Parts: sequence; C-alpha cells; structure tokens
Amino acid sequence: MGKEWALVFFTLLAQASVGLMVVAQALNAKDRSGLKGVLPWVGILMAASMLISLGHLGSPLGAPRAILNLKSSWLSREIFFAAGFFILWAINYLFETRSQAGEGVKAITGWLAGLCGVLALISMANIYVHTILPAWATAYTHIAFYSTALVLGAVLYAVLTHRAGQEGREGQLKQAAILAVIGIALQLVSLPPYLAYLGAGPAAAQETARQLTGAAPVLILSQALAVIGGIFFGVFALKAHGEKGAPQAGQWLYGALALLILAELAGRYLFYATGVSIMVGQF
Repeated sequence: MGKEWALVFFTLLAQASVGLMVVAQALNAKDRSGLKGVLPWVGILMAASMLISLGHLGSPLGAPRAILNLKSSWLSREIFFAAGFFILWAINYLFETRSQAGEGVKAITGWLAGLCGVLALISMANIYVHTILPAWATAYTHIAFYSTALVLGAVLYAVLTHRAGQEGREGQLKQAAILAVIGIALQLVSLPPYLAYLGAGPAAAQETARQLTGAAPVLILSQALAVIGGIFFGVFALKAHGEKGAPQAGQWLYGALALLILAELAGRYLFYATGVSIMVGQF
C-alpha cells in the first residue's frame, strides 16, 4: 500500500473540494451571501490535494509538461482541469469577496469553476477505468468517486455554514443532508452488483473479490460508518430546521462529519489495496 496513501488523500481531498464547490453553488443560487465562509475551504482543500499529488509523481517538475498530451492522456486532462478549477475558484473567490462584480458574473465564474472541477473528477476516474486492473475498470469507479464528492461536499458545506451561524439557512442544511444521503445510497446500492461482477469475472477480478472477503471487517465498517453518518446528518438537519439551529444539533453534525470521513477513507483504502493486475495467474 505504501506510496498509495498519497493517492488516497489526493483523491479524497480533490473530490471534497469539487463537491463543496458544486454543492455551495447549487444551494446559493438565489442568495450568494452564504458562499463567503465556504469558498476559502474549497481552495484550501484543492491546494492540499495538489501538493500531495506532487509527492506521488516520479518527477513533480514534469507535471506542467503533462498537459501536452491532452488528446490522448486522461492524466493530462486531470492535471489540466484541476489547475483550471483552482484558477477559476480563485477568480470566483475574488469576485465574491473583493469586487463589485454583478451577481451574474459571480454565478458564471462559480459554475465555470464547478464545471471544470467536475471534468477533473471525470478525468480522474477515467485514469483508473482505463487500466489493466479489472477491479478499477468498471462503472463502480465513477460512482465511487462522484458519490464521495457529493457526500463530503454536502457534509462540509453544512459544517461550515453551521459554524458561521448564519440565520435563515436551515432549509439549505436540510438540502445538504438530502444530497449526502443520495450519495451514500448510491454507494450502498452499487456495491452488491460490483462484488457480484468481481466474483464472476476474470482471475484478477476474482482475486480482488478474495481480498475484499479477507478485508470484510473493513468493508463492512466503511458501509456501516456511512449509514450511521447519514443518520446523524439527518438528525442534525431535522433538529436545526425545527429548533432554528439549536446548539445541540451541532453535535450530530460533527459526529456525521467524523463518521463520513472515516467511511470514505476506509473505502478508498480498499480501492487501492485490492487492485489486482490482469497478469495474475499468468506466466
């Protein structure tokens, strides 16, 4: 596993950043005042992700040259769109906090950043889909990456909004909880067909299934943490909506954040730890 830990944190942080940006744009379409306390964290998460990714590259200084292969390389596209996302985020942040730009301009730059981030995630997922590892070359990789962005983006948005103590946003917090539950449901529903495919697939896929069986406690724990985290998030949303953001509601929210981060961390660990090449069993 070793060096793959860099990829675990790189992918999770990037997905959390993009998810936070998209969720924030969607939930503040009518009133953009709620973005000011959220946008700095989008940049912090993405910057951390990009720094960690440099530690995994064989030659970090060669990263800029990777964009020369946009036509043929998903890695090049990932780097290009991730950089574009960060630049557009910075422009949007400046517009939202330090300029007199109109609401339309702010919305356009915000959604352009979100779109660029989504394209970065699509490119990221396709890097793994187009490999010789059957466990990665499935639609489940796309579902896992996008649902993680949705779950982490929604819970982080709720935490940041709750901490800011912004009045009148109880409805947004409830919507964020619904988005997180949708992301969790996608992960839960897609897992059984994925496991069935692995068990009936080629030798490498079957080896991944065997490894997942051996790591069943971690797999079960990740799913259980996601479900419990979703429940905690739902309870928070109901309390915050019904009691105008009562302080005790925050305990449920922070519990949901911790549980969902642990769930996604465990799931991503298994993703990297159980990838098996198609060369297994061959001479």
